[in-house]
Amino acid sequence: MKRIAFALFLILTVGAFGQSSQMLIPSEKPIKAKELARAWTNPEVFCLQLHFDNGDSAYRESDLDLLDSAYDIAFSKVNPRLYTMTIEAFGKGDADSLMVARVESVYRYFTMRGHEIMPVRFAYNPIQCSCHGDTMELIRFEVPTYKIVYDCAELPESRMVMNRDVHLEGSVLVTFRHDPMECIGGKSGCFLPSQDSNIRAYYTQLVLKKGSIYAVYNTKDECPPPVEISIEEHLEYTQLMEKYFLVPHHRQIILPVGYVVLHSSFNRKPDECKTLTDSILIRFPVTDEQVEARLRIYAKKYTSKGMEYKSVQTKRVRGGAVQMLQGALNPTQFDTIFIAKRIDESEVTKYLYPADSPSEQGAVTLVIKGEERYFKPFRMNSRGEYEFKKPFRNMLRIIENEDESIDAPEGDAFRNDGDEEIE
Repeated sequence: MKRIAFALFLILTVGAFGQSSQMLIPSEKPIKAKELARAWTNPEVFCLQLHFDNGDSAYRESDLDLLDSAYDIAFSKVNPRLYTMTIEAFGKGDADSLMVARVESVYRYFTMRGHEIMPVRFAYNPIQCSCHGDTMELIRFEVPTYKIVYDCAELPESRMVMNRDVHLEGSVLVTFRHDPMECIGGKSGCFLPSQDSNIRAYYTQLVLKKGSIYAVYNTKDECPPPVEISIEEHLEYTQLMEKYFLVPHHRQIILPVGYVVLHSSFNRKPDECKTLTDSILIRFPVTDEQVEARLRIYAKKYTSKGMEYKSVQTKRVRGGAVQMLQGALNPTQFDTIFIAKRIDESEVTKYLYPADSPSEQGAVTLVIKGEERYFKPFRMNSRGEYEFKKPFRNMLRIIENEDESIDAPEGDAFRNDGDEEIE
């Protein structure tokens, strides 16, 4: 603070010192004394003007306070501005070599302060990440530096004066200008997927907005490779019956009537992310009977107690003549997704047949009133066909003379009118 205050004093009294070096802020209008302190709080642009002794290319020892003050502002970790640096010398034709040496002398000061062969800055860069929320990253970058020597005889008079009364001839002017794109590149961020995407299987539709899997804004980091996603479907009831099982849960009885497995080349661990929104939509076409059964979509959810399957936000949506069951997911849930119904102990016999042992095809084990009992979702008739209890059958995708051409509309083209939240 002492050095900066000293620099401000020089700005206010520059006229009294003739060839004194100084720090200043370029301005079309003179900056009033009461506005100076505010103007020097993370300025957008500021300058350091240095004068040298006749015939000497080394900056004066008396200028070290000014150089240190400029360095403290432009290279501060906590200054949110990201500065480029331009070092300009204003000489006469026969003094060009001397002015080049003066430019190099100033350049060496900024390299030596960072103990590097070029001016290097470490700065805190605010980023917004869909995984970690608003946070900071410490970045290291080479400060873009431009060295220019002018022959004053070739410059217009207007180019030789700054802030109306600051004459540049014979001096070296160092300009620091806030330019994030020049300093750390033009990346606005990384997004997975990189654009709105619609992934389709035979029945299942996955709608992903740009960045719904991973999004980070204002980062200098390299972006991850494009994500690859595939859908493995198990929605035909015949496949499900070959090896029936309940949705894993340590307390509730959840009967699945189909499931899909989402495979992704980019996954987030459940404890890795602090902020993730359920912005990925998964949709399944449903029959009238399935709508009446009020099925829900279940996915893995992670809490301090561990992982268990819970229902996600589920809606019934319409796309023309097609009815869809829609659930909202986040990237940590890319795994097995169930269409299922939760029932109470008292409803088990309404949906399932009793089984003699857990080794019967499709048998599941339930503990009801402290007693271990066995049930199965179907039985075989004399023709070798599956038979189901009516409430369970209505939950399955069984359509007589099914029209295989039925398909959902492309993209997100669903009517909002009539969308129904499943309770």
